[in-house]
Amino acid sequence: MAARDEIGEALASGREPQRHLVNFDLRREDQFLLDKLKAQTENAFRGTWRALRRNQKMEHWYRLSLWLLQHNPSLLPKFLLATTYRELQQRPPFLMVAKCITHLNRFSPGLVDSSLITACLDPSTWPVIRAPQSPIRLYLNTTDREHVYYAWHVQRKKRTHVSPPTLLCFMKRFTEFGDVDMALTALLAVQYLRHPDFSMASKEVIHHCCSLLMRDTIVDDGNGRNFAILPRLVDLGVQPTREMLNVVLSNALKGGDSQVGNAVLDYMKSNQLEPDQFTYLALLTDAVATGDRERLGNLLHEIQSKEDLHKNKWIASKILHSHFVCTAKRINIDDEPQEVFYSMLGMYNQLHDITPLKDLSIIPPSYTPPAGSGTSEPSVVALYIMIATYLRCMQNFATTERVYMRYRSQVQKGHQAIAPLAATDHTYNEFLVAFRNYPQGMRPAARLVEDMQHSSTKKIVNSELEHAPPSTLTWTILLSIFVFHKQNHAAERVLAMMDRHNVKYSMDTWNMLINYHANEQNHVGLAETIKKMESEGFTMDDHSMRSLRYLREPERLWLTMDELDKAADSLFESSSSKSEKGQPAPSLLDQGLARMKDNMSQK
Repeated sequence: MAARDEIGEALASGREPQRHLVNFDLRREDQFLLDKLKAQTENAFRGTWRALRRNQKMEHWYRLSLWLLQHNPSLLPKFLLATTYRELQQRPPFLMVAKCITHLNRFSPGLVDSSLITACLDPSTWPVIRAPQSPIRLYLNTTDREHVYYAWHVQRKKRTHVSPPTLLCFMKRFTEFGDVDMALTALLAVQYLRHPDFSMASKEVIHHCCSLLMRDTIVDDGNGRNFAILPRLVDLGVQPTREMLNVVLSNALKGGDSQVGNAVLDYMKSNQLEPDQFTYLALLTDAVATGDRERLGNLLHEIQSKEDLHKNKWIASKILHSHFVCTAKRINIDDEPQEVFYSMLGMYNQLHDITPLKDLSIIPPSYTPPAGSGTSEPSVVALYIMIATYLRCMQNFATTERVYMRYRSQVQKGHQAIAPLAATDHTYNEFLVAFRNYPQGMRPAARLVEDMQHSSTKKIVNSELEHAPPSTLTWTILLSIFVFHKQNHAAERVLAMMDRHNVKYSMDTWNMLINYHANEQNHVGLAETIKKMESEGFTMDDHSMRSLRYLREPERLWLTMDELDKAADSLFESSSSKSEKGQPAPSLLDQGLARMKDNMSQK
């Protein structure tokens, strides 16, 4: 083990292994086996290996595995598969095999796949008594659903020794698979062991219970509305902690069940479980999502009185976001945009350093924040909110273009605070929406999407993050810009680009196309769009129906739809007939739509 660890540490630090720790040389018999391994297939080498005596196998395995780790790791998978297959009566130590795989995965990850792990660490070969646990967890964490269930049934049948951490690993995988019953069965097995460090109140158990509760739902069990998983955990002796109840509260609020959410909050308070940052994050998120300004105000007042919460960066970002939603996101006609911006800037000043805003030219270099302002680097969310607020409040084409050029320049330089914004499409989309307000914004909007495309295969400078490619929403906003300014040719080119880049349409995209064709009184294009949308699994919604009101002759749309259906049926019958005769079937979509276009143009 020491030699194997030394080889790993030497590789990690880029030095030669210490000779006194890796003191071995291949013998003539080892070299003979190595030559066989290189020259023969895995199955052929198995026969050579099987013929060795029991004591010879262990000696050769130790030296050859170490030599391969250090000098020829690409041959190690073949060696491991040939020396660990199930039918062998004498296999190398289970832990040493796992160490070899771990070493390969660390230094040559391309050589390790799930088939190597499932073959070399087959559960049917696990030691029953005193089984090393780390190889078992390696198997569980790297194999698929079928093999995890296989491992569970084998170890239960053979009564293989498994420790509480390994059982919790089973629980984690069952939770990932959405199998609540099996996850609780694994937890019950942990309880059965009665290990003092893994009681039902231990940190490790609570952590896995929180993960399981992420999948909890509210059901009506005949005695009223209740959670499906939480009561079963309580029955196993797990007492709800603040961490668990935060997950439960978040689930209830996300599900729109404020009554259950309030009951959870009351339970926390009645059991002296003081709300923490995660509690308030869930409450703030729900208040913003539901637009409940009164509750939002009460929460902000509570947070203001708690120093540790008020200065928490996650709470601070959420407070900034809530203020943005209530003021800058949709500015009221009676509000002064500049006042809204400086109101947001005042909140930002309490939390973060203003240098990134100066670097973006959002505030003038001469601006000085009030005394006692925050000095921490802004989060990505906080910086995005300030950019979005500025673009919405200071509406001016030259200003928008200037800030975008500064943003793009800082991203290319790898600015510590600004560059990470390019890892998502949010900031880019905000600039696109701002450009949409101006006819001269069409060209820079198209250039922005080109910038995203050209950067999408690169890493962000000074970061491990990658540039975000244009998303479906990005393309849809770009399309809307040309539609809004009635540039039909440019809109068609955007659609062609989307098809070329295999962009999957969202409902927003379909609604944009429906709006576009309805405004153009293009009944054929509108009918084709609706048909294609439905074939992709989407259905008309309120936005779609509102767009149809732009049609001056709506009855022509339904007539066109009927004609398309008849043409499609006719072509289907024709193609079926020709196919039966061995002739190639025509393109139903292309021919049918082309015929309909001709017919409608004559009406």
